Amino acid sequence: MRRSTKGLSGVVALALLLGACGGGDDGGGGGGGGGGGNGASDLPECPLDALEAATGPVEITFWHAMTRANEETLIRLTDAFNESQDQVVVKLVNQTSYDDVFTKYKAGLASGELPDLLQGEDTALQSMIDSQGVLPAQSCVEADDYDLSDHVERVVDYYTVEDVLWPMPFNVSNPVLYYNKQAFEEAGLDPDDPPSSLDEVREASEALTAAGASRAGYSVKLDPWYLEQWLSKAGEPYVNNDNGRSARATEVAFDNDTGVEIFTWLQEMVDDGLALNTGRPEGNVDNLLAIGNENAAMTIDSSAGLGTISQVLGSGQFPNVTLGVAPMPGPVGEGGVLVGGAALYILRRSSPAEQAAAWEYAKYLNEAEQQAEWAAGTGYVPIRTSAVGMPVLDAVWEAEPGYRVAYEQLVTGVENVATAGPVIGAYKEVRAVIIDTMQKMLTGGTDPAAALRDAATKANAAMREYNERVGA
Repeated sequence: MRRSTKGLSGVVALALLLGACGGGDDGGGGGGGGGGGNGASDLPECPLDALEAATGPVEITFWHAMTRANEETLIRLTDAFNESQDQVVVKLVNQTSYDDVFTKYKAGLASGELPDLLQGEDTALQSMIDSQGVLPAQSCVEADDYDLSDHVERVVDYYTVEDVLWPMPFNVSNPVLYYNKQAFEEAGLDPDDPPSSLDEVREASEALTAAGASRAGYSVKLDPWYLEQWLSKAGEPYVNNDNGRSARATEVAFDNDTGVEIFTWLQEMVDDGLALNTGRPEGNVDNLLAIGNENAAMTIDSSAGLGTISQVLGSGQFPNVTLGVAPMPGPVGEGGVLVGGAALYILRRSSPAEQAAAWEYAKYLNEAEQQAEWAAGTGYVPIRTSAVGMPVLDAVWEAEPGYRVAYEQLVTGVENVATAGPVIGAYKEVRAVIIDTMQKMLTGGTDPAAALRDAATKANAAMREYNERVGA
C-alpha cells in the first residue's frame, strides 16, 4: 500500500474553507409556528422606493464567510453586479467563518457596527429571528411582488417560519460521500457503486482493510451535523414540536432507537478498526487528508467544499487518489438530507436606501444565471430550478458528475417534518453537547444509549435556558 504525504499545501485552504461550510412539504415546511418572530400579518415595511429616491449610488457592506474557490466566485459575481448598474455598490467583508459573522453581529447589535447584509448559517435561523435585528425577506418579496416559484421549494421552506421567509436563500449544501476509487478497485469493490447505507459502509470498510487498500475504511470527524442528517434520512425529527416548525422547540427528540443505532454503529466502527476518528470539527480536515494518505478510503463532508477538495485531492497532488463523490450513506428510512449552508439577512438598522440596495443585491445572487455560475464555481447546490440546464453549470456537471450529487439528493428527498430541518434557538449549544458526547463515547467507551440520554438531558437544559433568556 502506498503512503503519500504530498499535497499538504492545501491543508490550510481546506481548513479555512470547511470552517465556513457548516455544519439545514408535507407537515414540515414553512407553515408552522416556529415561534419567536412576527407572523406574516405583521411584517415591517421593505422600503423599495428609497433606492430610486437616493441621490447617488448606495454603498452597502456584506459580511460573508466564504474562502478559497467559494470566495473567488463570490467576488466575481459581486464585481459583475457592481458593473451591471449604477445604483448600488457592494463592499465585501470576509469574516472568515459563520461563527465569526454571528459573533460580530451580536456585538454589533450593542455597538452599532453592523453590515447591511450578512451571510448567516442555516443553524442561526431561530437566533436571527429572536435578535429582532432582521428585516424579513418576506417583506421585500411582497413589496416587490417577487416570484419564488422557480426556487427549490425545500430551500424556501427551510428558511420560512410562521409563513415568513426570514433570510433570502443563497448558498445551499448538504453532506456527500467522498471516496477513493483507486482504493475501491484495489479492494475488489465497484468504484461506481459506493455504499448507500451504514451497513454497506461497514461492509466496504471490511473489504478495504482486509485488502490493505487503506488502514481504515472510513474516516469520521466528530461533527454533530451528521447525527442531524442521519436522523433526517431515517425520517426522524431532531427536536419536538414538528422539528420546531409547529411551535418553538423545547426538547430534543434524538434520544430514540434510531439515535442509539447511529451511535452504536459509530462506536463499533471505531472499536473494530474500520473507522478512523479524526477528532473535533473546528478547522479539521484530517478526515479528508486521510484519503490522500491512504489512512482511509471514505469520508462524509460538506458538498460546499467540493471545489477546493477537488483542487487538493483530485488535482494530481495525490496520485494515489481518484476522487469519487456520492450521496450521503445513512440509515434506511423515509427521509432525506437537510438543507445546509447559509442565507442572506437584511438588517433593520440599515437606512431605507441601504435595505433596498441589499434586497437588489440579494435578488441578483438568486437569479438563475448567477446561481448556475455560483454552483459551477463552488459545488454549492443551485437553488433555482431553471439554473439546471444552463451551459456554465451543465459543462461542469458533465465533466465532474460529483458536482451534481448534492442537488439531486436534495430535490429527490422525501418532504416531511424530519427533512424540513430543526429550528432551534440554542443550536450552537446543542451541537456542542453532541460533540462532547461523541468524543466521550468514541474515546472513553461510554455506552451509546447512555451517551444519548446524557446528551438529551444537557441539550434540553441548554434549550430551556435559551428560551427563558429570550422570553419564549
